[in-house]
Amino acid sequence: MDNRYTTFGISRRNPGCWLGAALMLLAAACRIVYYAMGGLQGRSIGGWVFFLVVLPAVACLAFAAELIGHGRDRLYKTGLPVFLGAAFFIARVISLYREEGTEVNAVWHVIVCIALYLAAFVIWDLTVNGMRIPVKLPAILVFALPLIYHLAVMDIPAWIRGEKPFFEWLPETSVLLIMAGLLVCAVSMIKYMSEDFRPRRGDRPDGRLVRSLDPLNGVAIYIMPNRNGAATYFRDTIDCAKAEDFIRRKREEGLTGFGMLHLIAAAYVRVIAKHPACNRFISGQKIFTRDGEIELAMAVKKEMTAEAPETIIKVYFDPEDTAEDVYRKYNEQIADAKNTPLDSGFDNLAGLINAVPGVLKKFLVWFLKTLDYFGLLPKWLMRLSPFHGSVFVTALGSLGIPPVFHHLYDFGNIPAFIAFGSRRTATETGDDGAPVKRKYMDFTIVTDERICDGFYYASAFKSFRRFLNNPEKLDVPPEKVEKDVF
Repeated sequence: MDNRYTTFGISRRNPGCWLGAALMLLAAACRIVYYAMGGLQGRSIGGWVFFLVVLPAVACLAFAAELIGHGRDRLYKTGLPVFLGAAFFIARVISLYREEGTEVNAVWHVIVCIALYLAAFVIWDLTVNGMRIPVKLPAILVFALPLIYHLAVMDIPAWIRGEKPFFEWLPETSVLLIMAGLLVCAVSMIKYMSEDFRPRRGDRPDGRLVRSLDPLNGVAIYIMPNRNGAATYFRDTIDCAKAEDFIRRKREEGLTGFGMLHLIAAAYVRVIAKHPACNRFISGQKIFTRDGEIELAMAVKKEMTAEAPETIIKVYFDPEDTAEDVYRKYNEQIADAKNTPLDSGFDNLAGLINAVPGVLKKFLVWFLKTLDYFGLLPKWLMRLSPFHGSVFVTALGSLGIPPVFHHLYDFGNIPAFIAFGSRRTATETGDDGAPVKRKYMDFTIVTDERICDGFYYASAFKSFRRFLNNPEKLDVPPEKVEKDVF
């Protein structure tokens, strides 16, 4: 099994998940109660309250929340709380050094402690973030040894001597609970092995970061920062004879209304199954891949009139889908769009944004683009957005015009735009020298050249044309669905 598809996690079914979260919550409670009841020990209220009360409490609460909410599949999300906890421990050892009569009385002691706290964070983060450390023993030791040292050398002898009342032990109890909670989690971690990629830091809700590309790919994104500045334009033509026979046969099989749109969509779904890099996108100056989820967007008129309202539909396909699967999924979405009043999720969202005054609207769009840049846009919002997806298709044949080269959207992340026009008839010379009438259909594809190289695109375009010229291949699932690179 490839370690790229293996991560550590802690399921909610694991008692260690709940025990670790409970210890963290108790640690936060001890610290809050101590300082709320006046245990400030003469420290100034400003900075020390933040570093010794707010910071550890937030770290403990955040760790417990991430552990329960995402422990099984996204344990890497606990990395930030652990980092905040390390910052707390560093602030704590510095504050102890500045006080007289504490166990921290030398600069070397402070330096060693800071190094250990930072090492604990690094070891934890490298373990839970994609198994960069493939075993959990270092994480266990980095929390077990300090806990044993605190108990055996510092705390138990002091408890026996009765040096301080119980109330004054609350801060140290909080420290012990934090270390114990981390130790419990380190012991309870389980390797989850899968044939599919498991999320790690840097991935987005709608795609995973492609980590193994050549440096040139990363540089090109900064040289050509905008999608339209990196657009390439492709035009091709297919003979409609086989496509029309296929469409006619599908209609005879009961797929009423099966047409060129369904054939185009099915062919592109099959292209992504064979050439998964076509399903990549760029966001935040990084290249991501959707890993099998194919999102196809299209503008739909409720009626074929100039005054009829327009809406956007998004259809989700799997790489294994056949032409019949594409027909069924597409027609379900189109029927919903045409039979429903103008109150779809996208229409309501667009109406809400449009109701905002002009200056605020500009700020709102900027704010959404900023969230999208850093991968913080909620997944439900990206599901509604027509600007996020694998491809946008426009059918101009129904309008009786040839295909246009449609621009890409700089908002969102759609990397390809397909347009196909009306079928046209051309008179040509046949093999016997006699004139022959043939039907052709022109189509255009505008793509973001940064997501993959020209050779890859050329292979994908040839596959697209091959499927359109041999549509019977779309009746059966692909023999193999290729995975994008790590």
